[in-house]
Amino acid sequence: MTTSDENYDQPMVQSGLLNLYTTNTQCDQSLQDTIREEIGKIVDKYSDEALSITITGHSLGAALATLTACDITTKFSNAPIVSVVSFGGPRVGNKSFRCQLEKSGTNVLRIVNSDDPITKVPGFVIDDNIDDMAEKGTTHVASTGMPSWLQKCMEDTQWVYAEVGKELRLSSKGDIATCHDLKTYLDLVNNYENGTSLV
Repeated sequence: MTTSDENYDQPMVQSGLLNLYTTNTQCDQSLQDTIREEIGKIVDKYSDEALSITITGHSLGAALATLTACDITTKFSNAPIVSVVSFGGPRVGNKSFRCQLEKSGTNVLRIVNSDDPITKVPGFVIDDNIDDMAEKGTTHVASTGMPSWLQKCMEDTQWVYAEVGKELRLSSKGDIATCHDLKTYLDLVNNYENGTSLV
């Protein structure tokens, strides 16, 4: 994982998220070191068994869960199958980052409330036409008022943040804080499973 732009095709992630994941403090080791240590213990202890690990998180935790999945699959040669369930997470990296996760076999379910602005950042432009973007693919660049050649160029660049994994898009009405609240997400999933709506 890198945040530099030295190589156009390199997996890149948002620098603040990567720093949060990798930085040691005076009192504690980094989240990355802690996770690697614990995963190493699990892999050693259950080396003769088929393992799978599911990581979940909400908001910033969702972004860190995605980084953790990437780290596990790149750090360990005998990595277990890794799955991520994220709720209301921001975008983490570029297309190459997404491709790296896909090639590793990591399964990501990204649960998104379409009224939650956190799920639309970071990015060049916050999209306002979700249906068109979902049909196009994985990058979110609003087409409103943008020449088609520029839109295509931005969608093809490795510096555009890309969606990772499969998306379950749900919708609730309310203020921004309510739309991003984990309880709202859990209620949306529960009602989705039961075939009802919160609207």
